[in-house]
Amino acid sequence: MERIKEAAGFTVITLLFSLLTWIMIDSYMDEYDLRSIQSEEVTIIEKVGAKGLFTPPVYYVRIRLPNGEEPGRLNRLSKNQMENSKIGDSLSGYMTGTATFSTARDIAIDSLYYLLAIIIFGILTFFCLVALIFSIPAVDRFERKMHSKRRVKSKKKWSVRKRAWRNAGIIVLFFLFISGRFVWNLIRKLQFVGKTETEATILDQFSHTTYRRYEDSQYELTISFKDRAGHTFEVLKDVTRHTYQQYGIGDKLPISYRNANTYDVFVPDHSIWDVAQAFTYWELYMYIILLAVSVFVVWAYLTDSE
Repeated sequence: MERIKEAAGFTVITLLFSLLTWIMIDSYMDEYDLRSIQSEEVTIIEKVGAKGLFTPPVYYVRIRLPNGEEPGRLNRLSKNQMENSKIGDSLSGYMTGTATFSTARDIAIDSLYYLLAIIIFGILTFFCLVALIFSIPAVDRFERKMHSKRRVKSKKKWSVRKRAWRNAGIIVLFFLFISGRFVWNLIRKLQFVGKTETEATILDQFSHTTYRRYEDSQYELTISFKDRAGHTFEVLKDVTRHTYQQYGIGDKLPISYRNANTYDVFVPDHSIWDVAQAFTYWELYMYIILLAVSVFVVWAYLTDSE
């Protein structure tokens, strides 16, 4: 009777996670309509960088469709694509519907939530299915018998502690992958060499103030400037609320950019209010916590190994 209850419980949980996996897959297919996706070539009409407060720049372009339409949304590119493309070049991507163009990078990043959910629910479904199979008495007896033989033959096993450190190492690598962009951006922001100071013209402003817990407000300036070679660059620059309120459309904003990457823009003239407001962002605390946890785990591992 106990076996039947256990099998029934695993069956219900497996079906639940299977249903959630299917719902996410179906929602993903409806959102991006991948069943009707077609390859398309469009024309680049403008290149735009976007620079956050705590992370390196990301890269976008505005495009013209073959029918002459110019969609309002920006399309993502890799850094390599951005550096090797010019205004008027063709860009390969995909059309969904009649006027929705997406690059491969658009699809990958915009669908990240769906893909993570599908992977997580899919893994949980697999684990529950395995547990359901091994809850069958005949399979359970066979598995115990094989496990006993493997234990006798095995000369080397992972201890519980080693497995724990291995899992902790995987988590730390994931944390460092996320927070690494923040660290590199901070290093580049603080460096004094390899930068050029100039003035940018503010073309537009955008702000989104939120009072939701754990959600940051956004203050963005669209700026245009020339590099030392006379080439014009446009960047969507995130700034603090204090900086945002000091300037208007048409004003000149003092900036510096890295010579190795002109889209990597910084606002060097920070007041005490800018510094204070930076510490009101949840994004900053997320990076600090991830780095602190990573350092602690490495310290604990080194201490345990002594």
